[in-house]
Amino acid sequence: MTKVTGGKYYRETNDGDYVEVDAPATPPDTWICRRVADFPGRVLPAGTEVTRCCLCGIATAYNPAREVDAPKSCMQCNGIEPEPMT
Repeated sequence: MTKVTGGKYYRETNDGDYVEVDAPATPPDTWICRRVADFPGRVLPAGTEVTRCCLCGIATAYNPAREVDAPKSCMQCNGIEPEPMT
C-alpha cells in the first residue's frame, strides 16, 4: 500500500493501490478525510470542520479552506488505515 499524504491528489489503481497525480483538471471523485475518532482525544486542528462520510455516515474532519467539490468519505471506507497522529 502506498503511503498517502493529506493535501495531495491520488488516483486509485486497478489493484486498489494509490498513485500520486498532479491536481486534476476536473474535481476528484472523492475527498478522503480522517475520522474525528482518529484524532488524539478527538481534538481537531483549528479551522477544521466536521461532516459525515458519504459512505458510512461516521463523523469526518476536513479543511474548508481547500476548494474541492467532491463527496467526502473516510479513509477506512477507501481502504486506507491512517497512521496514528502524535
